[in-house]
Amino acid sequence: MTTIRNALAHTHFLSLVMLGAYSLINAILEIAAPFTSGWPVWQLTLVAVPPMVLGMVHGIVPMAKRLTSRR
Repeated sequence: MTTIRNALAHTHFLSLVMLGAYSLINAILEIAAPFTSGWPVWQLTLVAVPPMVLGMVHGIVPMAKRLTSRR
């Protein structure tokens, strides 16, 4: 029973992280779009990765951990 509960908790955590990552990268790309139109993909990625990493490390993952932690 504990294994099933752990698997469900892990799946819930991963779902929250994926939803947060998807939302964050789309927001970053929307904000960067007017400034980066016509840029090659590698340059756009170079601009998008730093805020994505910061957002994941300091925002999305801690929030998902807090929401899925056992009380």
